[in-house]
Amino acid sequence: MLAPGGHVLVAFQVGDEPLHFTEAFGHEEALTFRRWQPDRIAALLGEAGLPVRARAQREPERAEKTPQACLIARKPAAGS
Repeated sequence: MLAPGGHVLVAFQVGDEPLHFTEAFGHEEALTFRRWQPDRIAALLGEAGLPVRARAQREPERAEKTPQACLIARKPAAGS
């Protein structure tokens, strides 16, 4: 639930293909990371009535291998 005029921050890894792990931290796992394109997430937010107000994307740093993105969307204030 988001109050009228409230903001939401969505952060995610950028990509098109899921990443699957069968082992993590020394344990057998069934783990899948879903990656997304910022335009797709922005469209989904817009369809949900949360227009995107700001976006940022950066390349991987240090041990990261995947670009990262953040979107800030805002629920319209009541009466606007």
